Amino acid sequence: MTRGTNTRDLRRLTLEEKVGQLFILGFQGYEPDEETRALLDVVRPGGFLLFQRNVENFDQIYRLTSSLRDRPPIPPFIAIDHEGGAVDRLKQVFAPMPSMPELAAGGTAQLRLGARIIAAELEATGFDIDFAPVVDLRLPGSVVEERSLSPHPGEVARLAGAFVEELTKRNIIACTKHFPGLGGAQVDPHFVLPRIGRNKRQLQNEDAMPFVALFGSAGMIMVSHAHYPALGDEKATPASLSSRVIDGFLRKKLGYDGLIVTDDLVMGAVTSVGLTPDLFLRAFEAGNDLLLFSQTTPLAERAFKTILRATRGNAALRKRLDESAERILRLKRRIEFVPLRYRTHLKARISRQIEKLRTAVGETAPRHQTV
Repeated sequence: MTRGTNTRDLRRLTLEEKVGQLFILGFQGYEPDEETRALLDVVRPGGFLLFQRNVENFDQIYRLTSSLRDRPPIPPFIAIDHEGGAVDRLKQVFAPMPSMPELAAGGTAQLRLGARIIAAELEATGFDIDFAPVVDLRLPGSVVEERSLSPHPGEVARLAGAFVEELTKRNIIACTKHFPGLGGAQVDPHFVLPRIGRNKRQLQNEDAMPFVALFGSAGMIMVSHAHYPALGDEKATPASLSSRVIDGFLRKKLGYDGLIVTDDLVMGAVTSVGLTPDLFLRAFEAGNDLLLFSQTTPLAERAFKTILRATRGNAALRKRLDESAERILRLKRRIEFVPLRYRTHLKARISRQIEKLRTAVGETAPRHQTV
């Protein structure tokens, strides 16, 4: 069965359904609890983001992704950020995956092999989006230094392109992150708002270059929560809330017409600006197509209702909503989902492949702290 057969035409969607498509939600536990299910019935989100906290074992995670996918009226994206190394959400199901920089250190062929195994992990457990690869430059002191592939934009684009290509072969949508580049961040946006001191020329010709190179292959771009004064925001504003960064720089200056997703909107870099439902309306108005919430908090429901109310009373905003909804549906029509029978040997085979890869990478790789 393909997504196209289950995805309605934009013209047949209600306003509530269109607004719901903007939301990607996470939740606690191995299945949604009663409170979460009630919120999902209101929002009817366009997708779900799962974390290690949602993963118990092979059987459980596949049952969970299958049940989430069956929610009407439009099949949701089932997403995970699975990079390997510090960001490995499936290590207790299969085996710990080396990081992308560790894989790339052994050459492009080894990176491609790792990407193929990651794609197999995701396909086997029911995911269709991977919020990876990181294409931020590996700059000294960067908060994402251990997750970044290279300090050189062309090399990042080449290596990340190989990763994206292998995921695409398995029908997994890749998402480049964190636009316009988090390499210059010295503090963690999970907690505070980073200020990126790179000038406009550096941001356009260096930091943004890998994103531009992968416009045609990665399915979406994730926008960072850092502040970029060189792009016009004098007031401390996360890029995810900035129309100058998203609509002005990414859409108009660089010519991107694909899907744009925020980083997690309950991270400290955003909440420090002021945690109100209007904040999330700003994220939509800035040009994002998908709004990412790692938690199904009451704030997500209020954000849904705020955007719904705003679009009801504003024809220009409804036009913007239609543009985002059409981009979302267009990508969903590309995704094919073929239910897999549980096969013990599939889990075991992938785990063996990872262990063999870990041996090839070597035992000198540093230990990572999970984020």
